[in-house]
Amino acid sequence: MNSLLIAAIIFTAIPVITYLIYVLAILRSPNSKIHTPNSQPPITVVIPTYNESEVIEHRIKNLVEMDYPAENIHVIVVDDQSTDNTVGLAAEAFKKYDLSGEVIVKEKRSGTNASVNMGVGEATTDFVVTTDADVTFEPDAVNHALGRLLSDEKIGAVCGELEPIARRDSFTTHSEKAYRDVYGKMCSWESGLHSTYCFNGPLIVLRKKAFSPIPETKGASDAGMALRIIRNGYHCLYESSARFSEYITNDMSQQRRQKLRRSARLQEATLHNLGLISPKYGKFGMFVLPLRFIMFFIAPASFFLAVILWSVVLGGINIFWGIGIWVLFGLALLSGQWKSNLVSSFIWHQIYLLISLVYMSKGVHVWQAIERKKV
Repeated sequence: MNSLLIAAIIFTAIPVITYLIYVLAILRSPNSKIHTPNSQPPITVVIPTYNESEVIEHRIKNLVEMDYPAENIHVIVVDDQSTDNTVGLAAEAFKKYDLSGEVIVKEKRSGTNASVNMGVGEATTDFVVTTDADVTFEPDAVNHALGRLLSDEKIGAVCGELEPIARRDSFTTHSEKAYRDVYGKMCSWESGLHSTYCFNGPLIVLRKKAFSPIPETKGASDAGMALRIIRNGYHCLYESSARFSEYITNDMSQQRRQKLRRSARLQEATLHNLGLISPKYGKFGMFVLPLRFIMFFIAPASFFLAVILWSVVLGGINIFWGIGIWVLFGLALLSGQWKSNLVSSFIWHQIYLLISLVYMSKGVHVWQAIERKKV
């Protein structure tokens, strides 16, 4: 058999087998039980901010509107040297909505990870919620996440599920919606095995005793937090019933920047925690993390090498077959412009993962947020 054909088959098999495992697992996974907490203990809500004047009041108002006693909520806004009026508006909102809260202004801009460490470190409650300034919790979101957390002492943190909202349909919104349709199911399956570290940072409920400060310049704050908690001997779970909303940008350049930053920081967190690949961490260490490593680092390169090799192999038989591979690839890539679909979203996801390997070396722990919109 031709060596190019063998290579094409091997490189095709890597992403196909990796994602087929998740597809089969998702199809076999039962619906998770919704947990309601028997009590609503005091919680601290930590909100890292940077230039959030458009959304910060709305964010604080949303916390008061939850199905959770406002008197049991204390908010810590950790501001990363905003150049707008975020600090003043946050302080005013605490008074306006009669909510216990404080604003901590950092001495220098150092990124989200440092803000999370500071906020959780200042919390005096057993349970802490970390969130973003531009999202909106559904009324029962914290209750569902906290109920899951309290269902087992071995659970150290629970994250919620993102409901993306678009002001208008576009190529970027189609791609993101298709991606989010399966993202949560993948994380839920990993949670059923042991843990997932692909957390949604805008809604994480954690036990403070399970938390350890995350590296300030290594990886995403949400993934880094989950990986530290897993290292500390706890489980980290994804709770699909704990829902929050966030606007998707319609701007392709903003989405590209956001995707590359998120991918790079997730890859960086993965590399920084490869020591968790060990029987000591159960099915997470022996299955989940190795599978994610393949998905983030090996599968993207294998996928594009497979496309190139198949075009060469088939082009050697008939030039039009080789050209046909690239025509089909292009049509699949752009099909998401007309209708949300997993094929287009998958290809774009592989592109982002591949490019972000280079982007990762630039250092992205301090970043400029995309447009801020109230939900």
